[in-house]
Amino acid sequence: MSTKLSRRAMLKGGAVLGAAGIFNAAFGFSRVLGQDMENDSVETIINLASTAELFATTHYLAAINNADALGLTGPQLAYMKAGFLAEQDHLELLQSLGAVPVVTEFYVPETLFSDLELFSATTEVAETTFVAAYLAATRIFASSPDSAAFAVTTAQIAAVEAEHRALVRQIGSRLANNISYAQYQFDNVSGAVPVLQAFLDGSGEGFVGPIAPPTADDVMTIRAEAEELGYDTSVIAYAAMDM
Repeated sequence: MSTKLSRRAMLKGGAVLGAAGIFNAAFGFSRVLGQDMENDSVETIINLASTAELFATTHYLAAINNADALGLTGPQLAYMKAGFLAEQDHLELLQSLGAVPVVTEFYVPETLFSDLELFSATTEVAETTFVAAYLAATRIFASSPDSAAFAVTTAQIAAVEAEHRALVRQIGSRLANNISYAQYQFDNVSGAVPVLQAFLDGSGEGFVGPIAPPTADDVMTIRAEAEELGYDTSVIAYAAMDM
């Protein structure tokens, strides 16, 4: 089987899916299952996903740059750098399909990158939400045979976001592997938007910003450390495989 990764292929699969908020309170989330609503369109899925990934790269880069203030150990800093690379890879994949983030600057609690407990708890909320959003995308893509390859790909991304969730729980001295199943919270990717709304518009009390996303030089600098970190660049998205 030959599976080509392209926006055209995604749109073909998404044509039968129909059109239809990745971020509730800044430090909590609720189960918001879609009721009697159409599936998100492919454009909605990839644009919101790319927004989440851009936020994630911004978030992890700020953690890297404030490692001393956060008190990160050497292994924990390596977690942040590898997490950054994964989120950047996800972002570039989505952008190759024509995704456009809905915002390109973000807001954060003032002490987020100097308070390790707050950083861990906040990052867990974000990563839990990303997992749920990608599971929603997986459900939508799996509903059409033409987009099954993209369902596998979004499941791949959800699995990696779950790894990030586990690591930030560990950094916060909480049991990393505390659940049997990744949390399915939304039927649609757009259902996730309210969870971290404050990071998009600065509406949360005590939020500061905007914080600009990583530059090309930032990405290049951390990519240069991939081999030293042990970050595996050989694994690719299923939808990009030729089989």
